[in-house]
Amino acid sequence: MKATDAVQPPTRSGRRRPVAAVVLVLLVLLTLCGPWLAPENPLVGVGVPFAPADGAHLLGTDHLGADVLSRVLAGGRTLVLLSVVILLAAYLLGTAAGMLAAFRGGWAATLTMRLADVLMGLPPLVLIAVIATGTGPGVTGVAISVVAVMLPDITRVVRAATVQILAHDYVEVAVARGESTAAVLFREVLPNLVLTLAADASVRFAGAAYAVATAGFLGLGAQPPTPDWGLMIMENQGGLSLQPLAVLAPAAMLLVLLLAAGRLADSLGFAERARRRGFRTAVRKPAPGRAAPTGPGAAPDTVAAVRGLRLRVAESGRETVRGIDLTVSQGTVVALIGDSGSGKTSTALALLGHTAPGLERVAGTAHLFGIALDGLSRRELARHRARTVGYVAQDPRTSLPMNLRVAEQITEQLRAAGVPAPERRPRAEEALRRVALPYDAAFLARRPFQLSGGQLQRLAVAVALARDPRLLVLDEPTSALDPENTARLLVEVVELCRKAGTAVLLISHDLAAVARSADTVVMVREGRVVRTGPAAEVLVETGPTGRGPAEPGTTSVDEEKVGPVEPVPGLLAAEPAGAARLSVAGLTVERPGAGQVLAGVELTVPAGGRLCVVGPSGSGKSTLLRSMAGLVEPTGGQVALAGEVLAASVGERTALQRRRLQLVPQNPYDSLNPRHTVARIVGRPMRQFALVPPDRVAEETLDLVRRIGLTESHLSCRPAALSGGERQRVALARALAARPDVLLCDEITSALDRSTALAVLEVLDRISRELGVALVVVTHDHLVVEQLGGELAEVAQGRLVHTVVTGPA
Repeated sequence: MKATDAVQPPTRSGRRRPVAAVVLVLLVLLTLCGPWLAPENPLVGVGVPFAPADGAHLLGTDHLGADVLSRVLAGGRTLVLLSVVILLAAYLLGTAAGMLAAFRGGWAATLTMRLADVLMGLPPLVLIAVIATGTGPGVTGVAISVVAVMLPDITRVVRAATVQILAHDYVEVAVARGESTAAVLFREVLPNLVLTLAADASVRFAGAAYAVATAGFLGLGAQPPTPDWGLMIMENQGGLSLQPLAVLAPAAMLLVLLLAAGRLADSLGFAERARRRGFRTAVRKPAPGRAAPTGPGAAPDTVAAVRGLRLRVAESGRETVRGIDLTVSQGTVVALIGDSGSGKTSTALALLGHTAPGLERVAGTAHLFGIALDGLSRRELARHRARTVGYVAQDPRTSLPMNLRVAEQITEQLRAAGVPAPERRPRAEEALRRVALPYDAAFLARRPFQLSGGQLQRLAVAVALARDPRLLVLDEPTSALDPENTARLLVEVVELCRKAGTAVLLISHDLAAVARSADTVVMVREGRVVRTGPAAEVLVETGPTGRGPAEPGTTSVDEEKVGPVEPVPGLLAAEPAGAARLSVAGLTVERPGAGQVLAGVELTVPAGGRLCVVGPSGSGKSTLLRSMAGLVEPTGGQVALAGEVLAASVGERTALQRRRLQLVPQNPYDSLNPRHTVARIVGRPMRQFALVPPDRVAEETLDLVRRIGLTESHLSCRPAALSGGERQRVALARALAARPDVLLCDEITSALDRSTALAVLEVLDRISRELGVALVVVTHDHLVVEQLGGELAEVAQGRLVHTVVTGPA
């Protein structure tokens, strides 16, 4: 076995965690069972006050003459149980308030946050004393006061986490489908908050126990003669010199409880965050004074290298990356191409010392600027990357902080890099200018949710370039851009990097963009490198689909991926969609900070027809779809379905109207809730709209999943176990499960490779023909227009410029 394959020794925090857990569990059990284990009645005096320890009383007696050991054993139950009750109450109230404030926004968010500010502005001990005094001494007043102290901070944490979750496409789909507020929050948001709340609660338990003990010490909590550790310390402090055990014993128990809880929370918190985000803990630090390990990544012109990389899915053990070697040299552009799910992004992240969530590294070494990343702690690794690497994630909506304005997105990065304050604003404007974004005051004041998908991607590139990185990793940086902007942006970014000597690792499905930009192309398939070399050679051999040269007389679509072509009897075959015409008349949309986005849009899609909407990034195409779905309220015009005018807001539409118009989001990696299985995702619209009896939902879900080319085994999978093409099929199945008349598809192939995109388009085309579902498809990809046919509408500067027929639907 190679050294890199060996099982890594546990880290210091990993070794502490079992010890802390065992100590905490034993101590909690002791406190809960303590009253039954007490040798004497803790409420009754059995000797003279402050008697020293002897054979009859192992810890002596206290000021009441009661046995100290018995009172110590009985004195922790109230503290532990009360702390748990306080945590439950605080999290129930704080979670509800935080989620509602984030979801509702407006006056609800303002009122909630201002109340939280008021409570946080009061000193905790003063607040506890005031409330406990008002309610009278006792555990009830202490519980209310400690909840009041913890509530505002929990509310803020939950609100911040909820805002991030609400930015995901799967939440928007649920809203567009007409899910109630409770359903959105409890089905889509809360499951993704569980880990955050668990990590936060593990820390706050120690705080709650400390607050309860402090209240007891101050005489505000449990009242004499109740045994309570805090109260015992206060009552017996006068006899400390006579009988120190009466004070030291409860103090020691309290200290051990707090230390064990704090230590366990600390180790669990870091470990859980590392596991979720994919950071690997350090294997071993180099000895002081020893040079960093040398190897393939230590060559003078090598910026980053990974050797023998093997990754597997933690749950199933299936290997997704199988022995990949990759090197990026200074001043070169290396492109990773291949099918969706082939391991490109996982390889790029491993090159930076990071493992994608849900995966674990089996073998391999990574070097970044000559330093072996396995020899660095998390903090050292983060510091090393921050100084040298710029990373542009595939979905900027989840990688850019939603609370920061455009200017702050860049200036915060510059501040972290040590750039003087006077230089930050000019450099931020220069970074925006580089990627063809506005840099006026109005644009700089916008937040990410006020930008189009293309603008968000360009902003993410600008943020990465502003720090002048030595290595720039671009993960599908142009998937939301039109071809013209794609070509210009990549050419400009690559040219800037070449001039600065910056190495670039580009992950892309756009072979034309790769051909224009890359020096070296590495083709990955099923977790292995199958071809590498100069761009001209590899791309000629690869062919138009990215899988290989096309053979005469063969289809370019992988039949195995498309699934069965014959109709499958089941849910949708039993009741095909009704004939409904979609029309838009005079639609005008204005957005705060962005001005008029759409102006007087007119279009008609016949029953079962097809309309492809094209146009440059930021022209308003996605806004048009979201206006039809009722997610963006227009300032003028109307949307009608089958002659029935739809309400501007989805919340005001009837359940039937919401069911007949379904949205399929752009990004398959963000459109499915990661906490739900495929069966639950696809089956939910059937349950929501009561389309089939509850006992038939599972059967109909299976029929629908088979229809879109997946198998029964996929039903129990979560999105993390699916490829991009499989995720997009699940998103289509979820929309079709509502039996819609119209599907609104937003760039559904932008994150897919050519082969997978062709497969998904064939499925969409087949389903549309079989069921008579009309399609409105926003796209930058000419392949979509060619495959789907129908009418073609071009949006430019917020207006529908012209409409042409591209072929029969």
